[in-house]
Amino acid sequence: MKNGKWNKLLAAAERLLPSYRQATAGLGHESKGIRPSELFFFYAFAAPRRPRRILESGRGRAQSTLVLARLFPETAVVSLESDPTSPDAAIAAERLRSCANVECRFGDSRRLLRLLVEKDDFVLIDGPKDFRALKLAFQLLKTGRPTAVFVHDLWLGSPARAFVDRFLPEALLSDEPRWVERYASLDSRKNIRPASSPNERRAYGATLASFERGEDYHRLLLRCTAAQGAHRLHEIRRKILRRSPRSRPKDFAPG
Repeated sequence: MKNGKWNKLLAAAERLLPSYRQATAGLGHESKGIRPSELFFFYAFAAPRRPRRILESGRGRAQSTLVLARLFPETAVVSLESDPTSPDAAIAAERLRSCANVECRFGDSRRLLRLLVEKDDFVLIDGPKDFRALKLAFQLLKTGRPTAVFVHDLWLGSPARAFVDRFLPEALLSDEPRWVERYASLDSRKNIRPASSPNERRAYGATLASFERGEDYHRLLLRCTAAQGAHRLHEIRRKILRRSPRSRPKDFAPG
């Protein structure tokens, strides 16, 4: 099933690459922004489904917002950012000034997205991060409204990514070797070493994941909350152990 989804996505990407290049021509890349290959991953997935609305959480300097506005000129893009006093907010407003299809809002996306999400929306979460992002995605998908929710920064080797690999093996991720081999050149002109096998995974970029309707997101939300709690306890214990030797008197000698 997953291989079939990948074949469908790769076929769509091949057709859509020229229109992606045309829409994003002349755009620079902000260091804080989502990589071009990751935004193309979103575009190849969403464009064939003709989204009516895209909700974005985590605007930053509006790199991804600007790209989405160009890629989907007939689609309403609602972009959320938590801090209106951030220096990035003014930069984002200036960059988006000419984008008539973008609405910028401020507030806590963990609350606002649940109020805003409607049937068949596409959601892109680039803040909050890690387990908080996964929990928000599952809360939205549990409603049955969004077509898909995308979560950024699921780095290979991170605890949140390990959760996805274990409990959502059907999810599509942008560090899939076939995707990296074909489209990493959108990010850099450097040669990317081809994967030695179809299943080889290497850390490549922050990684974007797509989650679709149809899973038992109520159960996944419970499991994710438990995994987040276990990770927090592990980190607390690790910090305590790290500090323990330093808290001993200098003349302390065990034994």
